[in-house]
Amino acid sequence: MDIIARLIEQLAAEDEVVRVQAGEMLLQMGSAAVRPLIDALQNPRYPARPLIASTLGQIGDKRATEPLIHSLQDQDKSVRLHAALALGKLKDKRAIQPLIHSLFDEMPPVGTDPLTGNPLTVRAAAAQALGELRASEAVPALKVLLQDSNPSIRRATIQALGQIGTEDALTLLQQAVLQESDGLLCELAIRTVAHMSSPKAMEVLYAIAVRHPEASVRAMAEERLRERQAAETIEGLPSLSLSSPTQAPSVRSLFLPLWGWVVLVIIGAWALMVGWQWNRWVTASVVVGLAALLPLVLWRRRRRRPAPSPTPLDREPLLPSSRPRKETP
Repeated sequence: MDIIARLIEQLAAEDEVVRVQAGEMLLQMGSAAVRPLIDALQNPRYPARPLIASTLGQIGDKRATEPLIHSLQDQDKSVRLHAALALGKLKDKRAIQPLIHSLFDEMPPVGTDPLTGNPLTVRAAAAQALGELRASEAVPALKVLLQDSNPSIRRATIQALGQIGTEDALTLLQQAVLQESDGLLCELAIRTVAHMSSPKAMEVLYAIAVRHPEASVRAMAEERLRERQAAETIEGLPSLSLSSPTQAPSVRSLFLPLWGWVVLVIIGAWALMVGWQWNRWVTASVVVGLAALLPLVLWRRRRRRPAPSPTPLDREPLLPSSRPRKETP
C-alpha cells in the first residue's frame, strides 16, 4: 500500500516522465490500486485528481463507477471532464443519466486540445462517453449539442451519434449535415453515416446527395453512396436506384397514338380514292414514292432518339431543404 500511495503522489509530479511512469505502474497493479485511487479522488485537497480519474477509467474496475459519477459534480472542471471520459471506458449503464446531465455543463473550457486547437469541455467529454456507452436514450439531448457554437462539441456529438447508430441518431446526422457550416464536420458526418450498417444509412446519404445546397457536400455524399452500392447489394430500397425509374405508360398515352393512326389511315384512304379518280398514274407514283421514303424516315427517327435522362444524382436539386447554419460569433 505504501508503494501505491507513493505512485499516486507521483501523479502530481512536475516531471512528465515521472507522471507517466507512475501511471503505468498503477495500471499494472490493476484492481489492487482501485481503492487507494478512489480515496484520493474523493479527497478535494489531493493533487492530480484529474489524472486519478483518468487512471481509474483505464483500469476498468466498475467499483469506480459511483465515485466517478459523484465527481461529475466536482468543483474542479478538469476533474469533471476526466471523470466523464473515464465513465465512458467503464461501460457501466448506471452512468448514462448522470452523463446526460453533464451534456449541459455550463463551465468554461478546461483547456485546449493539443491536436485540433479546439477548447476542451465537459460537454464534449460527456457526449464522447455516451457514444461509447451506446446510450440511445441520450439522442434527444445530443440534438441540442448539434447547435453548440463550439466545433469540438459538435464533433464529439456527431461521433457519439454514429456510435449509437439508431434510426433517430441517423436522422440527426442528416440534419447535422444540412445545417452545418463547417466543411470538415460535414465530411465527418457523411463518413460516419457511410460506415453505419443500417439500411437507412443509404437513404440518408441519398437525401444529402440530392438536397444539400452545397455542391461539394453533395459530391461527398454521392461518392460515399456509390462506394456503398459498389460494395454491397441493396435490396428493398427502390428510391436509392441511381437510374431514372421507368414509369408504366398510362392508358391515355397508349390510346392517343392509336387514334392518331386511325385518323391518318382515314385521311390517307380518302386522298387515295380522290386521287385515283382524278389520275390513277400520278396517284400510284405518289404511293410508291411514299412507300420508298418510309424506311428512310424510320431509320432517321431511330438515330435521333433522345439520350437517357440524367439520374437524380446528376441533377441539381430544385429546392434546398434548408440553408447552412451561420456560425455563432
